[in-house]
Amino acid sequence: MPSSYPDDPGLVRALRQFDVPADALLGIGGEACVYALDAERIVRVHHAGTRAASVSNRSELLRELAQSAGRVPFAIPQVLDTVEVEARIVTVERRLPGRTLIEVLGEASGEARATLLRAYMQAAAELGELTAARPWYGELCQVAPIRTQTFREYLKRSAARSFAAGGALFAHIGAAALASALPEPETPAFVHLDAYPGNMLADGEKISAVIDFGVIAIVGDRRLDPLSAAMYLTPLITPTATDADRSVAAEWLRASGIDAMFSDARRWVAAFWSFAADDARLRQWCIEVLCE
Repeated sequence: MPSSYPDDPGLVRALRQFDVPADALLGIGGEACVYALDAERIVRVHHAGTRAASVSNRSELLRELAQSAGRVPFAIPQVLDTVEVEARIVTVERRLPGRTLIEVLGEASGEARATLLRAYMQAAAELGELTAARPWYGELCQVAPIRTQTFREYLKRSAARSFAAGGALFAHIGAAALASALPEPETPAFVHLDAYPGNMLADGEKISAVIDFGVIAIVGDRRLDPLSAAMYLTPLITPTATDADRSVAAEWLRASGIDAMFSDARRWVAAFWSFAADDARLRQWCIEVLCE
């Protein structure tokens, strides 16, 4: 086995349990480290302290979404097994085709790049075709979820919770005002809420898969996914994105008739992420949107 393992004994034990080399790392997210197990599977080693109920809720949501996966032209994650290795939760999942759009954008140019960006925006919009029917708005996988009868009430309570976790820097911002600036959707719909280029896989000029359906998934306004996909093209979140990419996304929003929502949605999404003090670049984006 390679000696270049991360300085995380629990992670190392989980990798050795599955005979996974450290150089098989595919990515690190807010919830887990993901490694290639073989050509067909990956192992998702959840960070220390992750609650078993949260992992179980995510697996149940993915099973539910699989029932409507035929409505979208890309693959979504599938959990094959869940085990615990010395208090570390590991899920074995189907390996999905393609490379992250962040990586691909580092190489693409010209019309092929613009085609990819339009496919990215379209895939974000199509996430709303997945079905997670609920009689409320709010969080699908959280252990102690916020769930409300109106979307604006969810927006307000979620922003207020994030501001409280984010510290004094955001104390002057009113969560209720942010929420009231956004409309009530006609019907509740599934919202991924983290559909950025690092969570989209591309194969050629197509989006082949959307990944990292996690604890932040909500029932809400499906327009939030394409709106947030456009705002996530900031270089603080997507380092390989360019001004031309942002122009392509803005044109997609205009053609879809939702561009008028962008500014208010951007402020709420920044409020939502304001709790993420451990991600310096994301926090800087939140500060730029909300405080400057």
